[in-house]
Amino acid sequence: MEQEIEIREIMAIIAKRWWLLLLLLVLAVTTSGVVSFFILTPVYEASTTLLVGKTTEGAQIIYQDIQLNRQLVKTYGEIAKSSTVANDIISQLNLRLTTVQLKEKIDVRQVGDTEIISISVRDESPEHAAFLANGVARVFMGHVAQIMKTDNVSIIDPAGVPTSPVSPRKLLNMAVAAVLSLMVGFFLVFFMEYLDNSIKSPLDVERYLEMPLLGTIPVYEDR
Repeated sequence: MEQEIEIREIMAIIAKRWWLLLLLLVLAVTTSGVVSFFILTPVYEASTTLLVGKTTEGAQIIYQDIQLNRQLVKTYGEIAKSSTVANDIISQLNLRLTTVQLKEKIDVRQVGDTEIISISVRDESPEHAAFLANGVARVFMGHVAQIMKTDNVSIIDPAGVPTSPVSPRKLLNMAVAAVLSLMVGFFLVFFMEYLDNSIKSPLDVERYLEMPLLGTIPVYEDR
């Protein structure tokens, strides 16, 4: 019974200041929507995949060769992220970027536990993102051949022009804003109730004054 009363009290507290929750929700979702749709610049991602290791037609695939290629993927990944490669990319592609700025745009990673390297580039222009991804792959392959003295990297899929941005995630941003606004709203509602020490019901007399309630005086409207 006490638990039921407590739940009713909680619902009453929320119902008393529902307008605050609604106001914060509308403001947060509207602000997030305006920022996501009209202020933030869309960012596009283009990716190209490369295969480490080449086998001659009809040659038997040896397990040791596969393991070696997978180990080389990690080495090649570090080469692709090196400042030397970045500087060469800037020079060959005539980019107006610093080495740090270019590295921030590029993501090089191994695809699972395979011999495949994925090179992804993010840019505000979808065409430029694809141009950079393919350029990075080409320059990287040249450096591998020069450093490792072997030509064992080939392109599986060249980067195409992306059709939709990867950020901002507009609906996700609005959903997160809604959840955060409700969390803040509930905190404010209960904090305001905590600060409000006025007596509003007979139950408050017994709770706050710790005195038994002897009676109540009804209020009659004047006729």
